[in-house]
Amino acid sequence: MTMTEPQAAARTPDNPQDIDVLFDAATVRDRVSALGQQIGRQIGGEDPILIGLLEGSLVFLSDLVRAIPAPVRFELIQVHSGVDSGVLRIEYPIPLDIAGQSIVVVKDVVASGVTEPYLAQQLRDHGARMVRFAALVDLPDERKTDFRPDYAAFSTPRRGVLVGFGMKHGGRHGNFPGIGCLRGTD
Repeated sequence: MTMTEPQAAARTPDNPQDIDVLFDAATVRDRVSALGQQIGRQIGGEDPILIGLLEGSLVFLSDLVRAIPAPVRFELIQVHSGVDSGVLRIEYPIPLDIAGQSIVVVKDVVASGVTEPYLAQQLRDHGARMVRFAALVDLPDERKTDFRPDYAAFSTPRRGVLVGFGMKHGGRHGNFPGIGCLRGTD
């Protein structure tokens, strides 16, 4: 994991959206590749299922599964969270039988750490043997619990609205090939 200061923002063909670049495209590509190798070494012959949380993890999941040097399966789910009468409620369909399976939940950002333990318990309640979390970006300064992802490509303090590499704001900027903050949002 890497702590970093933002690089100087520049308007280039790769950065037309006035984004303060935290991690350029080459750095993201290299870290995701290294993370895939690490996960591959650690999961060995477990035949894991990677579950990407829509929508922000889609690009990360796509590159990550190709970087893991072992057979893996993957699925996508959408998690809706909200508070009903002060109780956290998470709704999601589980599109496959996960009983006895090793699961790696793939997220774009881990911030508060509130949803992840609940989701892990729900997956275990559906029979998952092991549940791990992989984050593109970990924001430990935002944590409200002691949850930590098992894998993270980057760790950084929050500086504003994160965009790029699949992370969108208002439906835009998800195609930015690096990771950055929208100017004026910090």
